[in-house]
Amino acid sequence: MALAKKISLIWISVLVGFLVSFILPHWEVTTAGFLSYSLQALLFVISLYLIRHETVKKNKFIFANFAAFFSVSFLFHLYQFVGTVIFPSAEMARHYYFQYVPLGLYFFLLTFAICYLTVDLLFRDFKIGQKYLLTFVIVGGFFGYYYHPYFTNPRYLYTAPAIAEWKQLDQASAEFQKLHGAMPTEQQLVEFLQSKVPDVNGAYGEALETRVRELYPYLPGPNYMILLLKPIYLNTIYMCVLCVGLILLFFGYQYKKDPPQGAYIEKMMFFFLLFCTLEVFHAWSFIKTIEWQEFSQFVIIGQYLSACVLACVAVLFGLRLRFITSAYGEFYEHEIAERPNTITRWRDAIDNLMLAHFFNRNQFVGRFLVMPRLRNKHQ
Repeated sequence: MALAKKISLIWISVLVGFLVSFILPHWEVTTAGFLSYSLQALLFVISLYLIRHETVKKNKFIFANFAAFFSVSFLFHLYQFVGTVIFPSAEMARHYYFQYVPLGLYFFLLTFAICYLTVDLLFRDFKIGQKYLLTFVIVGGFFGYYYHPYFTNPRYLYTAPAIAEWKQLDQASAEFQKLHGAMPTEQQLVEFLQSKVPDVNGAYGEALETRVRELYPYLPGPNYMILLLKPIYLNTIYMCVLCVGLILLFFGYQYKKDPPQGAYIEKMMFFFLLFCTLEVFHAWSFIKTIEWQEFSQFVIIGQYLSACVLACVAVLFGLRLRFITSAYGEFYEHEIAERPNTITRWRDAIDNLMLAHFFNRNQFVGRFLVMPRLRNKHQ
């Protein structure tokens, strides 16, 4: 209980710090966005306590990876001040920050934490350094393949073929409006391009009409931002699909081999499966949306859904912290690390809840390592 109070006080202090900082010039912050990265800040604090209280050394590194991932929550908060207080005179600062942190570092650390946990399960006898090396090769290989254009050319998104074509259409639309005083229709824009720019990246006739039809919705207002960010959002989908694949590998190995696993680890991975699936949904919604305002609404809904999953993850992290700081929890985790063949599994609070409401508990007594008071009750 004392730990819960300490964590609560630290988290409240962080939230107060977040709120007080908004007296500085900043961009608009949505309630959903603030809630999402505030919960990640809570998970960061709990992860630090898990690192401190884990009795098994290898488990400390598992939660150190998650602590690194959840620490990005503070960078999300700083994003609200990029271009106002932070780098106020840098024209592209906000774009670069969004490109490299929320859409880059965030997904690298997420994939790294999940991959390391899967590697830890599959290669239990590997040394910690070997596990990190294998994890870095896997995650770094995928991340380097998908993200290397953004490191060789920070303005890569502005040079993508779709944006180059959009710029031509936007310029033609501006010329048409200057001549006729109104926004051209799709057909008018096609005819205007055929008269002024007969060759738009080699597209003629029907091909030109098709391309104008595809890009025309991105001409009004800030809709072009969706087209601009499409490539990097595709990259985030690929990284999340990798995460989903690694989590399914984790559960597949668990089902096949059924090795003893730390308390609540399986439940955590299940909710990370939901979290990564939601991230794929968010990115896919972005790519398929045309209206920027409509996309903003999807983002808010998605952030609320993600916040619900993160709240569940926070509960599981808290339950594990409570478990490993207990005498029986310390014994169980130590036995798994030293003599895994002599022990089955701990029946945690979630298991007890499921058994109490959906199963006949008597059928499962003896299959699980149960608390002494439960064991005595059934003897």
